[in-house]
Amino acid sequence: MIGIREHDRYSLRNTIRAGCIHECWLFFNEMARGAGSEKVRRDLADGVIFGKYAYSTRMALWKIFRTRYLNISDPWVHSELVSASEYGPESPELISLLYLYFLLRDKLAFEFVTDVVWGKWLAHDLAIGSEDCSRFFAQLSQKNAPLPKVTAESKGKLIRNTISTLQDFGLVTGTKHRIISRPPVVPRTAFHLVRLLNLEGLSGKEIVAAKDWRIFLWDQEDVSRMLARLSQEKWVRYERAGQIVILELGKETQPIKGNP
Repeated sequence: MIGIREHDRYSLRNTIRAGCIHECWLFFNEMARGAGSEKVRRDLADGVIFGKYAYSTRMALWKIFRTRYLNISDPWVHSELVSASEYGPESPELISLLYLYFLLRDKLAFEFVTDVVWGKWLAHDLAIGSEDCSRFFAQLSQKNAPLPKVTAESKGKLIRNTISTLQDFGLVTGTKHRIISRPPVVPRTAFHLVRLLNLEGLSGKEIVAAKDWRIFLWDQEDVSRMLARLSQEKWVRYERAGQIVILELGKETQPIKGNP
């Protein structure tokens, strides 16, 4: 495969911290200013970056950054993430990309969002909490899913962090009462997903109907509207007539400034 999606197994690695958006922004921003990944790692280890954090915490942040984003083998994705960091840590350009690749590289979180959260969204049941993730984890165990062994303490952290991470990325909002909300998504991020699905061998109608769009809480009409917008900007060629869908990627695959 192309080294982007990691859905062949449940990793259960989201037990350390939540979204880490600001930290990942800082790492990518350092790279945008010319630092290589090894220099960023050394500066982090030496306390040049996040020096007020304990060494173990700094290295845990590096592990999160590496497994979620740096281990993606596609250099185009790396370039895009670096470019997105220039918009700032609170920008939808960066947050939506970080969210997309977080879910593409975490099987448990992806299935929780595309099955449980999506189901509640369709049913207009917007309340969401750790108990929903706990029930999902129990269901996986009952299905004899190949889950790694995890202590009760780590399981609790995983469940809490999954909800907290989704909150950091905007899929969950609220403090006292958490509810499901559509996360911020820019067209460039949607283009990333189209490109990935195309690389995985999907085309036309298959891409429009792909389960992956549920991570944005989009149905096929939402997807179609976004593809039409991308088509206007010449990023893709998209035509739809009834059940016939033509979808082709444009030649443009390099990082660009701005979004349509």
